[in-house]
Amino acid sequence: MNFNRVKNPYVYASCTILVILMLGWLFGRLMATSDNTYMRVLLLQDVVHQVSQRYVDYIPPDSLYRRAVEGLLRGLDPYTELIPATEFKRFQELQVKSEYVGTGISISRTDNEIVVMSTFPGSSAYRQGIQPGDRVIRVDGISTRNWSTEEASLHLLGPENSKVSLTVSRPGAPEPLDISLTREKVAVPTVTRQFMLDKGVGYLRLSSFTEPTAHELEAAVNALLGQGMKSLVLDLRDNTGGLTESAIEICGLFLNGRQLIVSMRGRRKEDTSSFFSEGKPVFKTQPIAILTNSFTASSSEIVAGALQDHDRAIIVGTNSFGKGLVQTTFPLNSGDILKITTARYYTPSGRNIQREYPRQLDLGDEELEPEAQDTVQKSFKTDMGRKVLGGGGIAPDIEVPEDSAAGDPFIVQILPHAFDFAVAYKSLHPNLDKSFSVDPAIFSAFISYLKDKSVEVEDKKVEKYHGYIANILLTYRISQVTWDENTAYRMVAHADAQLNKALEILGSGEKQAEILKQTMKDERK
Repeated sequence: MNFNRVKNPYVYASCTILVILMLGWLFGRLMATSDNTYMRVLLLQDVVHQVSQRYVDYIPPDSLYRRAVEGLLRGLDPYTELIPATEFKRFQELQVKSEYVGTGISISRTDNEIVVMSTFPGSSAYRQGIQPGDRVIRVDGISTRNWSTEEASLHLLGPENSKVSLTVSRPGAPEPLDISLTREKVAVPTVTRQFMLDKGVGYLRLSSFTEPTAHELEAAVNALLGQGMKSLVLDLRDNTGGLTESAIEICGLFLNGRQLIVSMRGRRKEDTSSFFSEGKPVFKTQPIAILTNSFTASSSEIVAGALQDHDRAIIVGTNSFGKGLVQTTFPLNSGDILKITTARYYTPSGRNIQREYPRQLDLGDEELEPEAQDTVQKSFKTDMGRKVLGGGGIAPDIEVPEDSAAGDPFIVQILPHAFDFAVAYKSLHPNLDKSFSVDPAIFSAFISYLKDKSVEVEDKKVEKYHGYIANILLTYRISQVTWDENTAYRMVAHADAQLNKALEILGSGEKQAEILKQTMKDERK
């Protein structure tokens, strides 16, 4: 209606009153609905106002609102969270793209000092000769004493092509060294170990799942095939996951034809989908063993579950973590990112392997879907008819416990000292040969080193774990600081019970089906 043309003021007033009444009625209806969003927001505002005004200690309202949001999300599940805008870029760099702009140094904190643990090949730190065990004592002239690793990382990161000056203390060097580094894009490899074992068995370890991981793994598989690989050990231990898309691509490297990899089921149609292999494997039929432990999670479990269900791999080790929930990120108006669980994923046999978790949020009248809680010991069948369990992670086909020594408090206590001792040993033996072994003299020197550091040395524990300390801990650390992670693990692989069991199983047949059938026979005995 064009009110400019209304000549009668009574008509104009009547129309105005009618519009006001209609708006009031609509507002009343809104306020009367069971989902009274306005009143709930008003409640939150009132609580925040009262706390900010009357609480014994002053807390800024912004902090209170953020705490309220974090508390809400924390009550849903362990994985839904709010990622601050300031942290999202780094989240994308490392967890999605597997790269960042920096110097290429992996650091830790020991005795209030920032210590270099390793450098990434090709990085500025690698090219300039930064070594494991170097103590970073100053960054751009600022002392790092009492810095946390987060503080050190913030100073080491910066704009691409910018410079940063490090002053490092190196065992064996008479004076601290000043080294200038250039911040540049650093690729963080996710295939961290790659080598051939005896009898044509290849070994690969994946540390995480990012955008480049499938291409890295494909290149590694092809390289080992070129070296005569006839079977593969894929080590997913301590791999806590990453991108679902990467896990799907990796399954496609091992599955023939169009086979279901994973299904996702959510409340919304767009959150429900199934993913299939494209029938372009690079490792077509050769046997595979996958190593898992309690820190094998998420995308790692997608790979292990899919290859287990299709009888494409045998799982060796211990039960995996049990993360069967899918998260999606959504940008918010504040610039923060909401990472929220939108679906559950299911292996090809129909398993949801999510372990139970405490739900802190009262869902009111809405009950959980039965499948979210009743799958703890429900059995399913693989393509060959083998029984596998749902709920609580991926159960191994062959269970091999991890070495209990690694979790002993005494071993945990001496771990950082083993690294420091290895650095000192390397400085005294710069031309160490790869044929070295930890002899009684090296072992005794380490025990003396611990005593000099005021570590309480328990003679019974030293005797009990002599083999673990000498043949695994010290051999690994000395090899790591002298050469690299790949060489270090290769030097101690013979003592890895789970790997040895995988090698034994792979040696029981030339085809995957033969190996699995033999395993089924052994289970019936």
